[in-house]
Amino acid sequence: MANEVNNLLENVLEETGGLGRFQFILIALINVCKVPVTWSVLMMMFGGATPDWWCGGSRNSSLANQNTDSLNASEWLMTSSYQVCSVNGSVACDDRYFDPDMNTVISEWGLVCGESWVPGVIISIQMVGLLTSGYLSGQLSDLFGRRLILFLAILLNSITNFAAAFSSSWQMFAGFRFLIGFSCGLYLATYLTYLIEFTPQKYRPMVQAVPSWSLGAAAYGLLSWLLHDWRYLQMVTGAFGLPFLACWILIPESFRWLVSHKKIDKAKEVIEKIAKLNRVAAPDLKEIEVALQKSHTVDRKYTVLDICRHGYLLKRAAIVSFAWIAMAYNYYGISFGVDKLSGSLYLNMFILSVLEIPGAFLSWFFMNKIGRRKSYFIFTMLSTAGAVAVGVTENFEFTNQGSVINGFAFLTKIGGGMAWSCVFIITTESYPTVLSQGEFRSGS
Repeated sequence: MANEVNNLLENVLEETGGLGRFQFILIALINVCKVPVTWSVLMMMFGGATPDWWCGGSRNSSLANQNTDSLNASEWLMTSSYQVCSVNGSVACDDRYFDPDMNTVISEWGLVCGESWVPGVIISIQMVGLLTSGYLSGQLSDLFGRRLILFLAILLNSITNFAAAFSSSWQMFAGFRFLIGFSCGLYLATYLTYLIEFTPQKYRPMVQAVPSWSLGAAAYGLLSWLLHDWRYLQMVTGAFGLPFLACWILIPESFRWLVSHKKIDKAKEVIEKIAKLNRVAAPDLKEIEVALQKSHTVDRKYTVLDICRHGYLLKRAAIVSFAWIAMAYNYYGISFGVDKLSGSLYLNMFILSVLEIPGAFLSWFFMNKIGRRKSYFIFTMLSTAGAVAVGVTENFEFTNQGSVINGFAFLTKIGGGMAWSCVFIITTESYPTVLSQGEFRSGS
């Protein structure tokens, strides 16, 4: 869209109240809609955790179906081996018993020992789905509108989460995880663009700093503690998203998208709705109509190929993509490996997520003070130092080793989260507006 039209649309936002009641309602609704998406992406934090399990012994024999409290302790110790994959070092352990207090994908299909690779594959399949839709969403939302793609993502996410709860094999579950990841990518790559198009430019960094992902992730830790069963978590996630479909009647299409597709009458209706909620008079759009008639770039469709055609954009894309991959390994590596930390799984899930909330505001503060690139460098070094410290600490045995490792892991996570916030903003500011959406993250 021509710069003249962009400037006029910015003026329209200011004339309709700037950051007013409409914008606050919209930001709240869209970020609450993101909660089931957050739960979906992070499901394997709990679902991929390994409960306590034993090989052989009375728990695999005829006594396995009895109340565990009735088993004799000495018999238990003599006939069972804790997390051992073979008996006497040679015979594979085919009889296993998993702690019933925690039902995960691992215990559901016995994904330990020779099948311990499966959870990692499931996570990878989910992330491939997320990545695929992340690149497609820009084109889809440009063709069909932001609102349609957002609600299509919510509907698909709800259906696939609920269906995944009835998976009869890990292969079937992995297939649903791809679809769930695809729906999450659609939402995460569209929602922020949608919000920004309704928000005056000077307030956009504030919109990006809303810690809705972190709050949703912390809530997921509490939900896992309450339900402690992966099937129930899938059902609740699917059910939680359905009521948000009713927001269709409350949330309008992006007036910028409507203007870019020359649907002026519908754009006027949206502007009037915004002005009414913000209690100001609706501005006249005649100047925009005239500018559109003069503009020859309104109907221009942009794709990822446009980045490849320009050397400076391609260089930026390579650097930014590398940074995103690094942050993704950092963030999701810790998130999906939380069961390896000492202490309560549920408490660690909660703490790891809560730490991101002040981190979001700190990153926003530092980016405004010292700039995006310097902030990214500092936070990346902080996260790197924490990760190196975890690796070094694991090679030494001392009192409270587990707590020290947890502390360094938390430092790695908060540093990585703040660095990713910087990458997010750097990305949106490194490309022309029409090319920036396809780079949006799955998250935060």
